[in-house]
Amino acid sequence: MRRFPRMRVREILVGVFVPCVVHAQAVVEFTSGLATTWLVGNNPARSAIISRDTAQGALGAGFAGVQPGVTFHLLHPLSAAWRFGLGIEQTYFEGLQRFRLRVVDIYLSYRQTVTTVAAVLEYVPIRFPLARGYAFLSLEPRWSVVSRGRYTYEQVDTRQGRVIERLDTLISKPPEPVHRFGIVARVGIGGELSDPWYFRANVGFGVLNLFGRRPERGELLTPVKLTETQESYVPIVVVALLLQYRLRVP
Repeated sequence: MRRFPRMRVREILVGVFVPCVVHAQAVVEFTSGLATTWLVGNNPARSAIISRDTAQGALGAGFAGVQPGVTFHLLHPLSAAWRFGLGIEQTYFEGLQRFRLRVVDIYLSYRQTVTTVAAVLEYVPIRFPLARGYAFLSLEPRWSVVSRGRYTYEQVDTRQGRVIERLDTLISKPPEPVHRFGIVARVGIGGELSDPWYFRANVGFGVLNLFGRRPERGELLTPVKLTETQESYVPIVVVALLLQYRLRVP
């Protein structure tokens, strides 16, 4: 029986196992940054808190503008083109309104927080030669928890500059807790700043309450039910600017 020299056997083992070990290294990408949400469509949450025509009008949420938030993603590349991971996002909704009367200014505000946990599936169809750049598409099934809202009513005497009446109330539509299932599709770009640091930017469209709507609650994000008889879809546009750290785990 022919025997291989000891050095030859060692070279074979190194040639076989070292590439396998290098290939088996896990790459984990930690991503965090700013994420803004914008309600679109004609959802009642975008309407004013109180109608300017009469002080007895129905309450809206006043969420007509861009709402700030933060996001955190943990991604793992499955291949050169596919990533999978989990994400957490928190959006701070705030509606503000002011009425100016003769000697009184009335300030209204309504605040609510939406916390979201998402599964992320990402596909990279295009890569750029500059800064290891790439374009990506992603799909995110999301589970969101909507907090109780806080409504504030304040009257200020403009002559003396003092508060003459203030109402600070927690508002809750039953039942609690309020959670909904939705989905968001994104398109974005990414690239290298200085390895292992990368940047990412994306824009997406989705629905906050695709599943789990409860008509008996009324609308999802408005403070009170009043004449509401259904829970409408809440379409959203999301924009995120992110910083990513790529970590190789041996």
